[in-house]
Parts: sequence; C-alpha cells; structure tokens
Amino acid sequence: MSVPKSNYTLKAKVLNRIAKHFIYWIALIVFFGVVWGTSDDNYYRNFAIQLYSLPSRLILVYATLYVLIPHFFLKKRFISFTIFYFLLLTIVSLAIQRPVMLYHVQPTYLPDWNVSNFFTVTELMNTILDVNLAAVIPLGASFYRIWLSSNSQDQKLEKGTAESSEEEKFIYLKVEKRLEKIFFKDIVYIESLKNYIKVKTTEKEIVAYKSLTAMQNSLPESKFLRVHRSFIICLDFVDSFSPNQITLRDENIPIGRSYKKKVKKMLGYF
Repeated sequence: MSVPKSNYTLKAKVLNRIAKHFIYWIALIVFFGVVWGTSDDNYYRNFAIQLYSLPSRLILVYATLYVLIPHFFLKKRFISFTIFYFLLLTIVSLAIQRPVMLYHVQPTYLPDWNVSNFFTVTELMNTILDVNLAAVIPLGASFYRIWLSSNSQDQKLEKGTAESSEEEKFIYLKVEKRLEKIFFKDIVYIESLKNYIKVKTTEKEIVAYKSLTAMQNSLPESKFLRVHRSFIICLDFVDSFSPNQITLRDENIPIGRSYKKKVKKMLGYF
C-alpha cells in the first residue's frame, strides 16, 4: 500500500521545522559562547554556561509559542498575553535559571564571582534579561508571520469580489476596527481625505482607511472613473456633466485639468 503524498509533505514540514529549531539553538550557544569566550579567553567555560542556560530558555520560548500565543495573542487578548509572558519569564528565571547559576555554574565555573545572596537585585535582573534574550528572535519571527498572515487575509478581503455576477461584486473597507462590505453597485463617488477616503453610497457615507489610488486599483475600470486627484465617480450615477464638473445625484464633482482628456474619452463630450 502506497503512502499518500500528503503524509510525506507533512513529515517533511515537521522535520524541516525541527531542523530549523535545532540550528537556532546551536547557533545561539555558539554565538554567545564565542562572544563571551573572546572577552575572557575561556571558550570552554562559556560554552558550558550557555548549555546550562538552555532549560529555562527552552521552557520560555516553547511555552510562549505553543501556549501563550495561541491562547491569548491570536485571540487578541494582548494584555493577558503580556501579563502571562512576564509571569512565565519571572518564574523560569527565578525557579530554574537562578538556582542553576548560583548553586552550580558559579561555584564550578566562576569561583571568583562573589555573589551568595539569591535575591541580589542586580543578579535577578541579569538573569531575567539573559533568559529573555533567547526569546527575542523566535518570538519576533512568530509575530512577523502572524502579521503577514493577518495582512494577507485583509488584502484578500479588500480585493475579494464575488464572481457570480456584476451585481454581487464588492470590496471590504477598513472602517475603524472592522471591515465593512461595500457593493460596487452602491458606490456613487469616492473622495480622498489624505490617508483616508470618504465613500458615498446610495444609502450612507463611510470613512475608511485606504488611499484613493489603492481604491482605484480595486475598482472595475468599466464602471468607475477618476476625474480629479481627489475624486473617483461611478459612471452609472452621472446625471449631467460639463467641461468643469460632473453632477451625480445633485452633487457636483470637479473635473481636474489633467483628467479632462480621459473624461472626454469616456463620456464623449467637449
């Protein structure tokens, strides 16, 4: 019986991810071992210290990646995510990293390091920062992938148009903290407001976060025409026009000098 190709693909992805993680941790140990080893000319000691630092770092990174991010960050519970992250960081630093450093690493590898008090503030802060340092790259990469995925979904929604018929074509526009569905057939005109646009429809007006040029690229050229650097009109709602302005539903829209040639070509006048 042959194994489905999808199983091979999934297995390859898993192995690829494991390999990337393994390479990251090896690179982290080598980097800091070389950096600190160069400073005191004792590479063996610094590589050993980096190895003893791994348990707390591994717990922090993977608990954040596979527990905190899915349960809090992806659900937009950012305050809870921040609180639990710093709580986790404090716990692994004080319960794992600090005892290992104080009771094993310092006596064995740093006998001249005279710190006997567990709760020395500077040492506690150094421990927390040291543990957190290992999480910067993997968490940064994870947040970047989340942002890319979210941005890609927003773009698909904004560009998304129904293909079944002309009447059903639409666009999603970002209005405050939501995406609002606007059908092309309802748009009368669009006006630029710097980084925002005002969309006048047959029923309402909305202000959305989008540039006029980006909006123009999303609209069908057969139905919409840019007549001014600040205006795009829907040809279906043109009531009358002259060399200087177009009237749509009793509203006068100016025609820009540089757009007159194209307006004349589309409307066949003056």
